[in-house]
Amino acid sequence: RELYLDKEDTIQELKNYGIVAVVVGSGMSEIFKDLGTDEVIEGGQTMNPSTEDIIKSIEKINAENIIILPNNGNIILAANQAKSLSNKNILVAQTKTMPQGIAALMAIDQDKNPEENENKMQRAIEDVKTGLITYAVRDSNFDGVDIEEGNILGMVEGKISAVGENAFEIIDSIMDSMVDDDSSLITIYYGEEVDQEDAEAVANHLEEKFSDCDIEVHYGGQPLYYYIISVE
Repeated sequence: RELYLDKEDTIQELKNYGIVAVVVGSGMSEIFKDLGTDEVIEGGQTMNPSTEDIIKSIEKINAENIIILPNNGNIILAANQAKSLSNKNILVAQTKTMPQGIAALMAIDQDKNPEENENKMQRAIEDVKTGLITYAVRDSNFDGVDIEEGNILGMVEGKISAVGENAFEIIDSIMDSMVDDDSSLITIYYGEEVDQEDAEAVANHLEEKFSDCDIEVHYGGQPLYYYIISVE
């Protein structure tokens, strides 16, 4: 097996797969690391990493295959550019949200070939619905709906689906459209501006409402979004 010295002069064996993920939020970073991500790049809506940032992370990993999890539709292009510039075998997963990235990450099998893992990741991505709870930074109009600065916004798969002043009501609204008879798991990632008690209150409410689903709560620490909620 091929060995090489990293910057800390420790010997690293050549792995089958190495993983680079673009993540925003300290809690989210820890989750991705705990699940086996080799290099986490701080990114997100307001701080998109460059192609060069992604290449630097690729070069730090001693693996035959590198999987990039962009976790944001705006970053997929930079990830594909990094792929075209690198001489390593790169797979770019089509993850547009961090919950999709987590699902793809958990689907990776170190013993499978790249094509099989690409298919496994894509199936996992398709099984995840992502809802976001955020706030309006300015007055605007979206699809004929008047939005006032400070309104709570509920988004499903990147599109605004509910607007109001009460976060609980907005969560209720988007969850009604996300949960169906096939749903079995709801995961709540709460942001840096949300107290754990408030997040647990949301979880208890959803547990009562969707009793057939398992509910998980994790600290995501993400800015901008009070909650990122995934349904699988």
